[in-house]
Amino acid sequence: MRPIKLTISAFGPYASKQVIDFEELKGRNIFVISGKTGAGKTTIFDAISYALYGEASGESRETDSLRSHFADDNTETYVELEFELRGERYIVNRVPKQKKKKARGEGYTEKSADATLTLPDGKIITKVKNVTDKIIEILGITCLLYTSDAADDGESVD
Repeated sequence: MRPIKLTISAFGPYASKQVIDFEELKGRNIFVISGKTGAGKTTIFDAISYALYGEASGESRETDSLRSHFADDNTETYVELEFELRGERYIVNRVPKQKKKKARGEGYTEKSADATLTLPDGKIITKVKNVTDKIIEILGITCLLYTSDAADDGESVD
């Protein structure tokens, strides 16, 4: 799987929309994501993992805490990943559960998590579970987190 473009909005430390265009690497297979502590490097991996599986890349980060604390109330949190696999392009978009300011009155309403996956033929898969199941089918791998205790025992933990 080769990432083509990653778009995040109000995600992790990023208050607004950010786009990482991996095509600027011009086909290079090895690259480094570097920066100072707290610069948001891990957020890039969290965003890719969240786009694919609906989970952050590490067990210490909960899905419900991925919304940026710096984002204003009107900015929706979402992640979109365009990737290529075996010469075919896919686009997956995920929106985590989040609070949205009410259109009328004061307070917030909760918006449910949602996901879409656009297949190379243009067909669109919807709903979080359906998208996750299709991604697992396409990639042939799941998102499993391993704890140090489980690793010692040779067991994996979901």
